Amino acid sequence: MSGVDTRAILERRAYFPRGLVQPEDGYRFSLDSLLLASFANVTRGQKGVDLGCGCGVIGLALLLRQPGLRLTGIELNPQSVRAAEENAANLYFTDKLTIERGDVADWRPDGVVDFVVANPPYRKLGKGRASGEESRRNARFEGTGTFAGFARCAALALKTRGRFAFVHLPERLPGLMADLAEAGLAPKRLRMVHGKADQEARMVLMETVKAASQGLRVEPPLILHEGTGKGTRLSGQALDFCPFLACNPKEDEEEDT
Repeated sequence: MSGVDTRAILERRAYFPRGLVQPEDGYRFSLDSLLLASFANVTRGQKGVDLGCGCGVIGLALLLRQPGLRLTGIELNPQSVRAAEENAANLYFTDKLTIERGDVADWRPDGVVDFVVANPPYRKLGKGRASGEESRRNARFEGTGTFAGFARCAALALKTRGRFAFVHLPERLPGLMADLAEAGLAPKRLRMVHGKADQEARMVLMETVKAASQGLRVEPPLILHEGTGKGTRLSGQALDFCPFLACNPKEDEEEDT
């Protein structure tokens, strides 16, 4: 970043996630990605992988939390790959975040990493409202990118005791648990995300550990919104948990969640 105004860099990073480049006709990130980036357990000096990274939002959010990381984003859609590369450049993280085009179904790492994160497709094909645009469909519905495939890929990339964190639908938990067990990933930390305190959970955040003993810690529920009607707003709890949400205090969840 030689010759670059430090203040300009800080201003760009403070503006995140506003202004991120995203494919015009493809899948656009929602607050689930930002929540995952705040949930993931990372420390300085670690190496990680973001499977199905899209425009790079999760990796960039992790780097804003902890600039001492090094990350590789894996993404199948070429438009999203270009967007992620542009976003990394715009936020001056090209030395920290590398984007590779690849399919989670057959991508294999060169070496092991400390952690893996993923916001995989939530729904099986034929479930939910289908999208006619291919990149949106691939991001929302499991084709070759099944959760089992994400779990296997994460396990291959992780060192022993490495962590895999992801966000998904609570209704899928029984199947997710089976896929994780098959991949040798033990669920260790779980947090349910509710739109409001009196509503059912809409998302689940989970952290697993490779080759670990059993023992799951269920954290207090995360309540996203408070108030009613036009007075509905993001809760103080949500903003404390994920400060990135402050860019839009009335932002709603992605409709598919």
